[in-house]
Amino acid sequence: MPTEFLTSRQIAEQTLQDVLNDFDIKLPSHVQNFAIDFPYPIPSPEETNSEKLNLSLVGAIPACANAIIAAAIFQARGGAAQRVGIDLRRGHNYIDPDIGMTPSLNRQEVPLDVVFGNPFLKNIYETEDHKYAVLSAVYVDLVYQWSAFLGCSVAQSAVAEAVKSWNATDLEEAAAAAGLPMAICQTEESWKRHPQGVELGKKPWVPVEEVPSVPAENDSLPLPLPCHPARPLSGLRVLCLTHAIAGPSAGRTLAEHGASALQVMFTHGFEHLFVYSYASLGLSTTRLSLHKEADRARLRTLVKDAHVWIDSYRPDAIAKFGFSNSDLHHINHSLIICRVTCYGTSGPWNSKPGFDMQGSSSSGMMTLMGQGVGDGQPQWPPGMVINDYTTGYAAALAIQSIIVKRVQGEVGAQHGWLVSPSLTGTAMAISKYFKTSRFSPPTDQEGSHALPPETLEGDTGLGYLKTLASLPKLSVTPIFYEVGLLGSLGSALPRFPGYDADFDLEDATPMKKEDVAEQVGAPKAQRLEELRKLAKAYKARRDRT
Repeated sequence: MPTEFLTSRQIAEQTLQDVLNDFDIKLPSHVQNFAIDFPYPIPSPEETNSEKLNLSLVGAIPACANAIIAAAIFQARGGAAQRVGIDLRRGHNYIDPDIGMTPSLNRQEVPLDVVFGNPFLKNIYETEDHKYAVLSAVYVDLVYQWSAFLGCSVAQSAVAEAVKSWNATDLEEAAAAAGLPMAICQTEESWKRHPQGVELGKKPWVPVEEVPSVPAENDSLPLPLPCHPARPLSGLRVLCLTHAIAGPSAGRTLAEHGASALQVMFTHGFEHLFVYSYASLGLSTTRLSLHKEADRARLRTLVKDAHVWIDSYRPDAIAKFGFSNSDLHHINHSLIICRVTCYGTSGPWNSKPGFDMQGSSSSGMMTLMGQGVGDGQPQWPPGMVINDYTTGYAAALAIQSIIVKRVQGEVGAQHGWLVSPSLTGTAMAISKYFKTSRFSPPTDQEGSHALPPETLEGDTGLGYLKTLASLPKLSVTPIFYEVGLLGSLGSALPRFPGYDADFDLEDATPMKKEDVAEQVGAPKAQRLEELRKLAKAYKARRDRT
């Protein structure tokens, strides 16, 4: 246990500085001396489910770091110096928007469509050799796939029985071969010895790599950002091919500070409304199908005009359509490419799929949460998706760390960049920086009580929305969403919000239903058969040995 006794402000400042150092962010003196206000103490762990992980800091510090670097960018571009305020009593709410309030549309709770009854959302299953596996199906098509793989119904008892027939090593190997998201619950120590844990452990929270300038289709100078902007990221164009939470929330964080962010969703893709209505605040959302050449051509045009690309798909899912890293830099050599993954872009698991919960289970976080509780079995962290929004903030922070160096003249704008945030890397960072046991209880904690979030309300394309307001308070450039609070999902034209780029709807032609069935539907049906056969083959091989 630590023996030094600190105030809440000192704990927050130390944690903030540690995070900034991890991102190699060196700010001007007025920021480095913490021109930031933490006016209220950290509440007691019991009030915020922070017995193991300090959710007050997890929810506050990454957002705070983004606000500070946005303020530095604003000043470097000719704007005024400003202060940032953070209310630590509210920080825990920002791990999951449902912790401290119930977001609503037209005063009704946001629908939890196709969630109830899904046995692959918040369960931990025991294997034949008494280890614990987290199988995920965040979307309904993955429910079908797991059902085909396991050869059982989607009743929770049937899934538990099916998982119990596998030993952990075989299940993990077969699921990886099948491209299905799952992980065995590790301890922190065993993960540090795992080859992928070793790979992530030797890197910063979010690895950032400069890419030398390459010949590009567009040899014009990198798109300049205007001087004396109204907001820190005014003029920055962000292209997001993202789904779920971590990817969209990275774009949302940049939009909070003035970026023009366009989210491109697959024409036949699905998103939960309860996810979209918070993770995609401030984004303009459109739909494109990369199966169509006209849509691929439109996306290439958008890449030419973008400063930042963010995607949250497996590398091969995008690259096969002509949007690999080298393809993108051939189109726009100064592009900042951010690939949000589960396990990072290097190492033996660089293409292994996964969601927030695979990051928690692989890294040892779930095992940590279960230690000393009941029977000691792994447990979910508070809020369930502790890594998702935190990874979004981390991705945005890494992107802003490049932008601030560009506007301060520390790096040239002609080079491209690769940014590699991962859900598991975030889980490891949370354990490194945000364990409650890292500091003694703050000396000023007595009498401090947790508060719900401040709220943000307004008309949207989906109805009257009430949700969480952003936590940081900036004195000169307060956070708001220029393009509107929330648009109807996929309803915008494929162009950057605020820019009148040419786009003719006549150039877009819908696919015939039979073509959609052949190109989109048939491969999905075929995959179910392949999964069924693959699982049987693995089991047969095991039975022979």
